[in-house]
Amino acid sequence: MKKDIIWLIQSNQITPTICEFLKTLQTRMANHLNLKFMVPDSSFDILEKIKILKPESFKTSARTATNSYQGYLAKREILKDKKFNEGLGFSDVLLLDDLGGGNVMQTFIELAKPAGTRGLILQIPSPLGSSETEERVFHAAILWANQNCIPVIGYELLPLDTRWTLAPSLLDGIITRYHESYDYLKTIINHKNIWLLPFYEASIFSSVSDEFNLNGARAAYHYRNECSIPARRTVLYVPHNVAMIYEYQEMLNIIEPVGDKLHLMFGFGEDQVRGTYSQKEIIKTVYRNELKKFASYSFHNMNNPWEMLMAESLIACSACFQTNVAQEKNIPGLIFDPLLPALDRGYKKRVNQKNEFLNAVKQSIELKQKKTELGDIIMLLTNKQGK
Repeated sequence: MKKDIIWLIQSNQITPTICEFLKTLQTRMANHLNLKFMVPDSSFDILEKIKILKPESFKTSARTATNSYQGYLAKREILKDKKFNEGLGFSDVLLLDDLGGGNVMQTFIELAKPAGTRGLILQIPSPLGSSETEERVFHAAILWANQNCIPVIGYELLPLDTRWTLAPSLLDGIITRYHESYDYLKTIINHKNIWLLPFYEASIFSSVSDEFNLNGARAAYHYRNECSIPARRTVLYVPHNVAMIYEYQEMLNIIEPVGDKLHLMFGFGEDQVRGTYSQKEIIKTVYRNELKKFASYSFHNMNNPWEMLMAESLIACSACFQTNVAQEKNIPGLIFDPLLPALDRGYKKRVNQKNEFLNAVKQSIELKQKKTELGDIIMLLTNKQGK
């Protein structure tokens, strides 16, 4: 019997792109588990918008504790024994507030635990973007999961590299979009279950993601499967051009020492030919010795630029159409040109020394090792036996 994973969605946590992606994810995981999307009554307005996910709704209720000590006990029940890195537990600190007087409102979710539920996934709220209702439902969901011994994983939609770390600390696992959030939470919370999404998935969870990002994620799933690319292998996008064959051959020679860790995506224009040879034939022929040193490679039409989202970085011998796209889409672009001065501007970096270029590629390989696909995280959750 397939297990269930509940994904809780609230009103301002969804966009058309995120919805389409979640449908893709739901379909991809269908052979392994049931990914069920749940919506609280405070967010009934989104049910029609996300109907392709076949969401279910549930009710919430609230109670008010006018007694300060009751308020403290209610909060302590949610927080359990969570503590700061040093000193008091969270509930001990809150005791100071609750004994000072005032009302405490606590929200509950009225949701029966489905048989075989192995996990709950929900967005982590932030004081700098989440509503009070969102935060109340978030805490109520954690309490419900704790009472039912269900692991809870939160994901980053709003930035998590902030001073507000209470919400992330309450979870059994955290999914981050940015490496700065990943590194920060690893240091501050010291949590072993913190994951960093690959860029093609991380870019989806944004209020400005669009069809480009969605196509990029779908292309990544397709090519990683078609080319049998292992999860830990680093992918580099190479915008090849027949006008710079010598330069690209030199570039491949520079990164040969780490070639066994790399998959190369050769992007090219169909109309770029030399005599009767297509660009694919030129690449396979001219670089045949170099390509033997790399784990794998594939070919991609430059008219499908979203495919470069699968790459950890773009590497090129000159600025070009693809490097411009990469820069605009926040994909790291690395240019090796020994005849031009070095440049480091946002997502565009140019180096003129071979060792610098190789070291930059090594950094991409190192960063890749921190990343885990969302589907793999969900499978870890599915295989976990309780809390």
